[in-house]
Amino acid sequence: MNEHLKLSFIGIASWWMLLLPFDYAIFDWIFKLVQKPFVGLLKIMDEDLIFETDTYGTYVLIALSILLGVLSSPLINWICSKWKVNPTALLKTILAGILFFFLFKYGWDKITKTQFYLPEPNTLFTPFGKLSKDIAYWSLIGSSYPYTVALGIIEVFTACLLLFKRTRFLASLLSIAIFGQVVLINFSFDISVKLLSGSLLLFSIIYSFCFLQNWKGIFGFSTEKIHSNDSRRYQIIKFTFALLVVIESIFPVLLSKNLNDDQSPRLTHHGAYRVYGNKQVKYLFIHRQHYIILQSWNDSFKDYPIDTYLSDQTTSTEGEVSCLWNKNQVVIYRDTFRLKKIPFDKLPLLQESFHTFSDEFH
Repeated sequence: MNEHLKLSFIGIASWWMLLLPFDYAIFDWIFKLVQKPFVGLLKIMDEDLIFETDTYGTYVLIALSILLGVLSSPLINWICSKWKVNPTALLKTILAGILFFFLFKYGWDKITKTQFYLPEPNTLFTPFGKLSKDIAYWSLIGSSYPYTVALGIIEVFTACLLLFKRTRFLASLLSIAIFGQVVLINFSFDISVKLLSGSLLLFSIIYSFCFLQNWKGIFGFSTEKIHSNDSRRYQIIKFTFALLVVIESIFPVLLSKNLNDDQSPRLTHHGAYRVYGNKQVKYLFIHRQHYIILQSWNDSFKDYPIDTYLSDQTTSTEGEVSCLWNKNQVVIYRDTFRLKKIPFDKLPLLQESFHTFSDEFH
């Protein structure tokens, strides 16, 4: 790989990581501090910019990281010369760090079901044809605990392979497979993490081509034995970084004290309710993200954000909406809804099943 190209990739990957809008558990303030002047400058240029997943503002930030990365290449070259650092080794280290973070983070989130959690009651009672592709996909994956956990284990395992010199090339190939599948899913189901997954796939490919001798060995073009010695200082830095990533990833779980988000406590009255005696509304749902949702007879939805729960009997909501919960009825504004709770967790989609022979269920 051309030396100037390596230096540019080092700068681009570094600025990409610094400027990428991402919600961290512990170190969020550090990244927000770095991003603040750049976000502020872009806000001056266009105050309507939003810096969230796949928004126009995020694409502008990533484009800026590419520009800054290329412009930083002379400085990176000077640093490498002064500290006698091999640019290829530095590029491999930075890319491995980025891949390790996202593989471990998303893998852990899957293992603990905080990424693909059980579908909410309102989703379960929405006619299948009215679900968007992304919600349908996430709901189906979230309904299977074994499959979600298996995906997470594969990602965490791949992240761990990045820590050892003998398995890094294998980890790069697995990373390409993992993020290739994620890109395919995100584009096919129109899921709004296309920019992030696409970037990680690109980084995986670039990282794998840092192991040219390994590639040559696969196709029989090289019989040269590959030597790679990690210094003690490098090992200390590597495992310190890995420890920080692990802490960052598991911190939310430590707070919740639950390794399976599907079993975490939900809001008071969380669930699905059939509405009686109303010609417009047939179902009422309490959503885990602090919403009361009404489903009409024509399957349209209206939600009310819940502000606080005052007790098991009373609920208040934001703005002009007031809600009083009393036994089997709820009052929203001045409308009274008579309710009967539906045991939505008994629905077939949420039941774990396994059939050895197809004639057992067909």
